[in-house]
Amino acid sequence: MTSSIVFTALLIVALAFFGRTLHAFIRALRRGTADARPRIDQLPRRLFHVLVYFFGQKKVAEEGPLHHTSKHHLFIFWGFLIITIGTVELIINGMVPAFDLGLLMPAFAYAGLQWLIDLMKLVVLVVVGWALFRRIVVRPHLIPMNVDAGIILGSIASLMITHLLYHGFEIAAVTDAAHASAPVSSVIAGWLGPVEPGAAELGSQMAYWAHLVILLSFLNYLPYSKHIHLLGALPNIFTRNLSERKLDMPKLDLEDEEQWGVGKFEQLSWKSLLDTYACTECARCTNYCPAYATDKNLSPMQLIHDIRIDMLDRDALYVEKSDLEAQKQAYAGKAENGEKPADLVHIEEQIKKIDRRLDDMGPLAGGRIAEDTLWSCTMCGACQEVCPVFIEHPLKIVQMRQNLVLEQEKVPGELGRAFRNIERQSNPWGIANDKRMEWAEGLNVPTIEDNPDPEYILWVGCAGAFDNRIIKQTKAMVKVLNAAEVNYAVLGHQEGCTGDPARRAGNELLFQMQAEQNVETLNEAGARKVITSCPHCLHTLRHDYPQFGGEYELIHHSQLISHLLDTGKLSPEGAAINSVTYHDSCYLGRWNGEYDAPRNILSSLPIESGVTEMERSRRHGFCCGAGGARMFMEEEGPRVNVNRTDEVLSTGAEAVAVACPFCNIMMTDGMKERDREDDVKVYDVAELVAESIPDVSASSLVRKKPEPAPEPES
Repeated sequence: MTSSIVFTALLIVALAFFGRTLHAFIRALRRGTADARPRIDQLPRRLFHVLVYFFGQKKVAEEGPLHHTSKHHLFIFWGFLIITIGTVELIINGMVPAFDLGLLMPAFAYAGLQWLIDLMKLVVLVVVGWALFRRIVVRPHLIPMNVDAGIILGSIASLMITHLLYHGFEIAAVTDAAHASAPVSSVIAGWLGPVEPGAAELGSQMAYWAHLVILLSFLNYLPYSKHIHLLGALPNIFTRNLSERKLDMPKLDLEDEEQWGVGKFEQLSWKSLLDTYACTECARCTNYCPAYATDKNLSPMQLIHDIRIDMLDRDALYVEKSDLEAQKQAYAGKAENGEKPADLVHIEEQIKKIDRRLDDMGPLAGGRIAEDTLWSCTMCGACQEVCPVFIEHPLKIVQMRQNLVLEQEKVPGELGRAFRNIERQSNPWGIANDKRMEWAEGLNVPTIEDNPDPEYILWVGCAGAFDNRIIKQTKAMVKVLNAAEVNYAVLGHQEGCTGDPARRAGNELLFQMQAEQNVETLNEAGARKVITSCPHCLHTLRHDYPQFGGEYELIHHSQLISHLLDTGKLSPEGAAINSVTYHDSCYLGRWNGEYDAPRNILSSLPIESGVTEMERSRRHGFCCGAGGARMFMEEEGPRVNVNRTDEVLSTGAEAVAVACPFCNIMMTDGMKERDREDDVKVYDVAELVAESIPDVSASSLVRKKPEPAPEPES
């Protein structure tokens, strides 16, 4: 009876401390802003994802090209889930000694459950030993052996050992106990055979109490350790973004001068803050980050940690200040002879100290998280793609860039020039907009005025209209469209920059100006289907423009060409190359889910040696370095595009195919950097198709205006 009272009191105290910590963490979370995206809709789908990704640990088990697998964590996690059943039984026994789980279920089921629990204790213990060996000896990148890891792994091991000892001593104390349901504990009981029954009973009780004390201590340490993800992962997976808009940028209210972007943690949504509790510290996001891989000051994992640290540090100061202000309010009207009481003076001094501490902490964007950290990101989405708990890193970076640009007015010089060029000439190159159609001279390309009701609008894009290398790609696409007799038109001088570089770089004001103008133009043209060769334009038109009333069916040029080949509208007669590798565009692949169309095109061409895949391909493809407005910024140190170029060269292919103008430019520059531009050519998939089909006669390139409808008979 006494032990039950002691245990119950200990349990209440431990749970009270845990509840207090949990309350503080939830309080900090609630300081975030509302989240525009529905987070509790599609309930069956969300529950299914919890089963698959939390309990099933599907993404943890995935192994990418960098082989940063965490499969051993599966055994620890699943083992813990199973062992928890036995732990719950122990806790209930501590309060109600007469409780027997075996009475609530069939005998064979209870025996099987006990057997499984006993075996899993050994499995978890062995895997924890491997985890310690891995950190100390193998030492995988960004997975260090530190005090926190030692405490966590040591606590888990201690829980397994004390649980096994408890049952081992218990079996040794009762000679007629059934051993079949406890195979591992029975072996331990055999080792303890010489121990007297009384001593074995004492040993069992000591192990029992040691187990429960370690368990309750571990429970209260957990929120302050890397294992806080055990609390944050499940709700984060449940509330994940289910939209096809993976980079889900909310439309910034430019009239709200209280918040332009994210300068402090409270300006992040509660979901973005919940992300910080879910981080498992697996380091996959950082290991797959192209900026980190090329020695830039960006670790996506550390960025998430910095946000959480900033949130908890500031929240604690906010609470302390709030308590002091409440005390100050209690002194209102209590001044003696016109003088403040000494206690009130002390309270005001403490408030000032807290304000100074908050000021010294600086802003989140450009303070705790450095400016060069934010500008290093290429918005490739690799971090978000590999995260096992669906943390959205790029969204936070863009929102902090918005604060740097719009509120703090901190913009890298070369990016500032690109902004001015877009504002003045509607393209980041700064070429006069009246030259936008010079690329089409002599091609009889139909404009919207020539063909006012086309099936497709061909969105040429700024690179396609102004960059000399990409103009070749645009002309190739026109040849393909004409050969297949596709009914299309271009907007000509009415087309402007989609604003993608501005939005990804945080200049939401400039982006919205471009978006509103382009939506008006497209709507006036009656656009229904839009083809574009640029995945950045594709992404912006498809996912961002609906916020401004622009609803269109977006088709990437590789998707249309693949369809034209499949339906026999195009018939390749040869190939310009004998071997090729394909470089995945981040904005076509990861952000928009299209990996197959470009590969279907290449497989349709009579390329002698076929397509050689790079190790980092498809959803694990490596960025070219141009996304997130990095195309228009200088890069110091090792270059992302050169890193990717080296991987292309390692395949031995004589050409690399791309499906993005930015990738084309970056890969071409990479070949020049390696002095291999004459050996390994860079082609857009449209160029390869254009070279494989006969030239189209000039007469067939002319797009005639539709015949007027006949007059109705009187």
